[in-house]
Amino acid sequence: MANEEISGRVPQDDHVRDVGLGTRLYTTPFVHRLLPAKLALALVSRFGSPEARNGRRVERQQAEHLMQDLLEYTPRAGEARRLARRNVAEVARLRELFWRPWLIKHSRIVGHEHWEAAHADGRGCLIVVGHFGGLFGLTPALKHHGYHLYSVTSAHYWEPMPAGFEGLWTLRLRDYAQALGPGTAIPNDEPAERFLEVLERGDTLLIAFDLPGSAATPFLGRSVALTGAPATLAFRTGARVLPILPLRDGSHVVVNMYEPLDATHYRDASALRAAIAQVFEQLLVKHPDNVDYTWYPSPLVTEVPGEA
Repeated sequence: MANEEISGRVPQDDHVRDVGLGTRLYTTPFVHRLLPAKLALALVSRFGSPEARNGRRVERQQAEHLMQDLLEYTPRAGEARRLARRNVAEVARLRELFWRPWLIKHSRIVGHEHWEAAHADGRGCLIVVGHFGGLFGLTPALKHHGYHLYSVTSAHYWEPMPAGFEGLWTLRLRDYAQALGPGTAIPNDEPAERFLEVLERGDTLLIAFDLPGSAATPFLGRSVALTGAPATLAFRTGARVLPILPLRDGSHVVVNMYEPLDATHYRDASALRAAIAQVFEQLLVKHPDNVDYTWYPSPLVTEVPGEA
């Protein structure tokens, strides 16, 4: 099936209004090429990202609240304040790398054998990710290393662009999402049949597990309300589930692949959803400084109504 037949979505209006000169300059490759990446990352780690919407103190407070909530029932609960400082610095570094797409060529893949295992018998493969680490660089990094896949992306990428910095950020996010070509990024408001079709014909589909929803999911000592889509798609198609976490290493992204889960080994979608969450529980406890604290309250700490 041609890529255009997969989506067919056309952007409504890509014009970004009310962009100040400083914002326009900061979001161009020229400015970022003036400073070596190593120096730029050190500066934003110490002083914060120029694009930060709140002051450094406010951002640390946001990060600390999130770390306290996420780690409350884990052995790392007492580290919340220290991890919050690391979280703010790491998010600033990732924001800086966001505007340096040419560094994707330095990305690495760890765990390619898990990709092979997930695709061993021609079944579809569902890549699951969380909103951690260098997620923006995942699709272009996979393209650079010769992988092919489709991804479920936010429908607002094709809506009229918001004004100012947010609009330029959204345009760049869409460019990253479509790195594998037009039609490979499927808006999340498409009918479920679109996503099922990709998996049923043996292709690979990427989707986030940690979007808000109504499916009760055990996560870090809570029952949180997450989307049920990933587990449902995999369970209905018998696809293998491949967890991936892209992390920063210096000035490039390392794509970490983990042992796949076989949907046919679970009694129902709920059990598979819990298994997916368990994988990311372990990853989050190991790398809590990679969570995006600006997304707060995070779905990962939003308890199911009536169960809080």
